[in-house]
Amino acid sequence: MTVSDNSLPAYSRDRQRWTLVLASFASFMVGLDVLVVTTALPTLHEELGAGVSGLGWTVSAYELGFAAFILTGAALGDRFGRRALFVTGVGIFTISSALCALSGSIETLIAARGLQGIGGAIAIALALAVITDATPPQERGAAFGVWGAISGVAVAAGPLVGGLIIQGFAWQWIFWLNVPVGVILIAMSMMKIAETKGETRSIDLLGLVLSTLGVFGIAQALIRGGEVGWTSPLILGGFAGGVIALVLFVLWETRTSSPMMPLSMFRNLSFTGGCLAGFVLAAALYGNGFVFAQYLQLAEGNDPLGVGIRMLPWVGLAIVISPIAGKMADKMGERPLVMAGLLLHGIGFLAIALMASAGTGYGPMIFPLLLAGIGVSIAFPTVASAVMRSVSPMQVGMAAGVSNTIRQVGAVFGVAAAAAVFTATGGYGASEQFVAGFTPATIVLSVVTFAGVVIAMIIRRPDYEAAPAPAPSDAQPDPATS
Repeated sequence: MTVSDNSLPAYSRDRQRWTLVLASFASFMVGLDVLVVTTALPTLHEELGAGVSGLGWTVSAYELGFAAFILTGAALGDRFGRRALFVTGVGIFTISSALCALSGSIETLIAARGLQGIGGAIAIALALAVITDATPPQERGAAFGVWGAISGVAVAAGPLVGGLIIQGFAWQWIFWLNVPVGVILIAMSMMKIAETKGETRSIDLLGLVLSTLGVFGIAQALIRGGEVGWTSPLILGGFAGGVIALVLFVLWETRTSSPMMPLSMFRNLSFTGGCLAGFVLAAALYGNGFVFAQYLQLAEGNDPLGVGIRMLPWVGLAIVISPIAGKMADKMGERPLVMAGLLLHGIGFLAIALMASAGTGYGPMIFPLLLAGIGVSIAFPTVASAVMRSVSPMQVGMAAGVSNTIRQVGAVFGVAAAAAVFTATGGYGASEQFVAGFTPATIVLSVVTFAGVVIAMIIRRPDYEAAPAPAPSDAQPDPATS
């Protein structure tokens, strides 16, 4: 049955199933591209002549586009319709994927990746919102477990797909694959996802500019500092300018009538804990992915497909574990699961860093990779559930936008921190030189992950008391929620 704007009750089972499947597969498409590109980094280093800075920006441009526009996309979705903006985000992602495939230089690829991040930001922010809209509060943990599992398949498939394509075809095909998938998602979403709206807000353009400048300034300084020199005016200016822009952003958000990131939301401890834990999780996942995939190829001598296979113990468990973690969160709350997940991930990669330094090879790393894989599979859905279950239906668009922005900034931070430590202590040369950079970079990321365990302690057990259903597309928001 086709789901139109008001043809089904808010929590119709048919609507729940279709919304969860389509929104999850949009997350699959966006997530697949992240680790596909990570696996392709050594190939891009060789074919496009990209150094650490260029490779870092291939990942970070995407994450910056994501971080910059996810809140704006969420606000537009609340105003014009969450389904409409979800479809728009998938469309932008699809078009920019084609532009990535057509890139002939690392600079063009970086620009196209930034646009791809904008589309992915809009799609993912609204994916979480439409899932929340369609699912009763007491079932959202299970729903996000399914979402996490499907997203986890993308994480698992990314290295394998990337390895197969790069080894058998050409790196451009990692982007061409998105085009037919995107077209199908757009068509199905228009038929099967109901339209809802949230609290109407103005677009905070100054907040958008200040936050983007702040994150960009600090990220480029971290990524390029090792190559240019930490005392270079460009690097020092990036740090100073980024900090000033972020301070001005916070001050502006406390004064404007329509903030892109309402600071009052952070009075909710579960929301705050979920957002900060998401920052740490993304920093660990993307930062470790950035250096570990290159370690397997450049230091261990594996081909791209071999890299994908060897990453499976880390990235291949979510399809089994995430749904279980989501159901457990419905019964026991998210806090113990988020803490356990981050702890396992940090222990796993700390062990890997020490093994790489000792020159023990890949075999002994399998068990720590499994620990890290179990950890990320537990934490990924429960971090999202902690955030989305802590807010009212009228706030889900904003909550999805804020939490995803913070998570993507965490991804930028993780890649930038890994690149900074790597270039300061090692480099591309002999395998020993690469390991000299890989080990301290991974240790730093493990310390960040352990800090997330402490942060997650502020998450509170969810309250399942009756909550109002989401507003249909022609309904006006309740003034009490404004």
